[in-house]
Amino acid sequence: MFKKLTLSLLASAMLAIPILSTSSFASPAAVELDNGKLQNNRVLIPLRDVSQHLGAQVEWDKRSQLITIVKDDNTIQLVLGSKKVQVNQSEVTLDVPAQIINGGTTYVPLRFVSQTLGADVTWDQRVRQATITLNDLQIVVNMNPGQPSAGQKVTMDRLRQLSDMLNKANDISAIEQVRSYFAPYFTDRFINSIIQDKGLNSKYVFKDLTSPAYYTSATTGRFSQSIDLGQNESGNLVTMTRQAQFVYSEGIWKVDSISFKKNEIPITGA
Repeated sequence: MFKKLTLSLLASAMLAIPILSTSSFASPAAVELDNGKLQNNRVLIPLRDVSQHLGAQVEWDKRSQLITIVKDDNTIQLVLGSKKVQVNQSEVTLDVPAQIINGGTTYVPLRFVSQTLGADVTWDQRVRQATITLNDLQIVVNMNPGQPSAGQKVTMDRLRQLSDMLNKANDISAIEQVRSYFAPYFTDRFINSIIQDKGLNSKYVFKDLTSPAYYTSATTGRFSQSIDLGQNESGNLVTMTRQAQFVYSEGIWKVDSISFKKNEIPITGA
């Protein structure tokens, strides 16, 4: 007997851009999931959650273990434990079969969405993060986070240092030795991007943390900061968020990349 799950489509989205871009603005419609898996060096994503945010309909036949996914003109069928996937009249083969993990969540390899739906997929090993882009929809899947030891976790003093140095990186024109100046706080990769772009090209100064540091593995994590920009012409409250990805490098935590995101919050009258 089929149990039909009708899944909702995201209403609208701005043009998707890379979530880990150094000084660009991330798509406000990007959805972030924290339940990806790494298994035998393969990236696995939760089928139901990803399908939900890509606007698909999913049917599950418990007796035959058959999953049917309908998205626009595409009908996709796969059976738990099998690498074979039927996409309309064609058949594709997965790296690993669809499987149930943690007692109820079905996982498929990351390439599933590119092989069956034509989505673009990228993988950032440093922060253990997969990005799925389909038309104007973007989903970021973080791998199930590990935790650094208590003594290795980033301190509030260190986060304030990193925040202050990010503010100073907005404009590097007055800094003579950029690489040596930022080396104790930023990775080489991030410094290279700052030098290439001649700074972060941001006029915003962030001070307070929006939330505590979040760890995506024992050696990677992120922290966010937000500021209010006031009301726009539509009367909506505008905020700017800066999210920093940091890594444990050379015995200390360093910023590896950042992204900015502008939000509009409608203000309703009493």
